Amino acid sequence: MRATNGLAEGGDGFPAMLHAVPRIGLVLSGGGARGLAHVGVLQILEEQKIPICAVAGTSMGAYVGSLFAAGLDTAKLVELAGEIRNRKALLKLMDPIFPPSAGLIRGDKIRRHLERTLGSCTFEELKLPLLVVATDLDTMQAHVFDRGSVAQAVHASAAIPGVCAPVVVDGRRYTDGGAADPLPISILRERFELDAVIAINVLPTNEDTLSCDDKACSHSKKRSSLFFRLIHPVNLLADGNVLDIFRRALMCAQVQLMEKEARSADILIHPFHCGGTWFDFENYERYIESGRVAAEAALPAIRDLFSNSTPMNHETPVQHSGVGRHAA
Repeated sequence: MRATNGLAEGGDGFPAMLHAVPRIGLVLSGGGARGLAHVGVLQILEEQKIPICAVAGTSMGAYVGSLFAAGLDTAKLVELAGEIRNRKALLKLMDPIFPPSAGLIRGDKIRRHLERTLGSCTFEELKLPLLVVATDLDTMQAHVFDRGSVAQAVHASAAIPGVCAPVVVDGRRYTDGGAADPLPISILRERFELDAVIAINVLPTNEDTLSCDDKACSHSKKRSSLFFRLIHPVNLLADGNVLDIFRRALMCAQVQLMEKEARSADILIHPFHCGGTWFDFENYERYIESGRVAAEAALPAIRDLFSNSTPMNHETPVQHSGVGRHAA
């Protein structure tokens, strides 16, 4: 299990004295399957016994963050990631809506999948403070869940617009938090007194999109197959079809919001793969490895958090891309 209230002496010389430990917050972005890279980063933090005092997450970041805040070690997180080994396993988590007026799926099966691990856990029962960010469709603003059912909050935060129906909580409709705040650094700082924030962003940046020739969110491996060519006219998620256009338009806003928020991180870790898709869960091992590599590259800067008594400059984060823009 990870350390949550202090540092033991690590192989890289992290201090053991509790009074020398800064209060570090962790922010996990949305990003669908690419969010499994969060697990790889958490592995490095766990191995190096880096204490985290509070977590904030959006969408897939909220999903992984909730399990981490509940006290699961990363071995268990990897095991859970491996449960979706192929597209068939992913399809078993789909609960179609007919007619698909509010979305293609309800998302209840995905929530129940999380509840197999968390049960009826509430925010008050977590090992670490957790903030889950969703988008309130009625106020059109970010909404922070910090009490009540954790699984319900994550369900709301991860309800992809157009794909998942909005989640109704206490009479209000919520959808994917990425629409309002894909990397909720400011929200975490406002809620807690922190010495530093480590943010993990798995969304493509503007630079990524240009360097990857806009392959970052496409399923290029499938486009040439006969099956996908045949179903293209009726596959709403296919390249160039209505939900793909909607998703790309939403991504434009997400990228701008993310890059603005990223400037306030003390350490920004950016594992990213060209060619990855939001539903590419069967490739969980490569995403986890990308998170590990990116986090290892950030270790020197993380060490500085424990030796630097000077307040951090939140306008100029130390960025570590790690694997950067790898090909698919």
